[in-house]
Amino acid sequence: MAARAGKRSTGVSREIKVKRFAYRIRIELEDYLFFASMEKGKVAETAPLIHNYALAYALSWAISPYYQEKQAPGYEKQLKPLNEEGVYIFPASPLEVTHRLMQYNTTSEPLWMMRPQSLGYPNWGFIKCLRPGSRFETYALSHNPLSFPPRIRLGKWMSQARLEVEEVALERGTGKSSPIMVNVQDLPRLPATFTSMYNLLPTRLVKEAEWGEAVEGYRIKKMEGQQVEEEFLPESAFWWR
Repeated sequence: MAARAGKRSTGVSREIKVKRFAYRIRIELEDYLFFASMEKGKVAETAPLIHNYALAYALSWAISPYYQEKQAPGYEKQLKPLNEEGVYIFPASPLEVTHRLMQYNTTSEPLWMMRPQSLGYPNWGFIKCLRPGSRFETYALSHNPLSFPPRIRLGKWMSQARLEVEEVALERGTGKSSPIMVNVQDLPRLPATFTSMYNLLPTRLVKEAEWGEAVEGYRIKKMEGQQVEEEFLPESAFWWR
């Protein structure tokens, strides 16, 4: 198990709309997907997950300006209004993922090009992207009924992905652990332990989080074959901290 997460606030008193509807979402890539989760020397690697902020933008819940004069993120301003609407989506965990390593070779486009030997010109490197056919799963919760598009676009290449959405039973409840991936920035109370952490910009994601005492959230029931399974989803809101 991972060590206890940081010395941060153990709770935030904040009113948000109670969720009344839950949707189980399966995502299947139809194109190669790339976003720079981490850079290791000449390799830019795509993590085997999909950030919930990326999903919020892909579903057109949050809108970013077409043109930005400065490269300054506006997640808090663009995502927080969704809390007033009572909608939330969790990060998507992998069900079946494969990678492909691609090499890129680019040149800059100045009017006057010089080629100093020490610069290693032209620029080159590798991209580790996700293959088509990779599949993910996540949950969306809402105060009012939601509709979803059959396809969305993700990543730096605006890659196409297909959605399969199923409404599942939802009830208010408490729990001490959750098997899904959660966004630390969106939790009112930090987990005590977790099995894995992805330190991605702009926030950290953790999986199989556990709390020292019961926290508020929701219990969902889903069909797996002939059996009904129950999972606990902790209360979350976009950019809660």
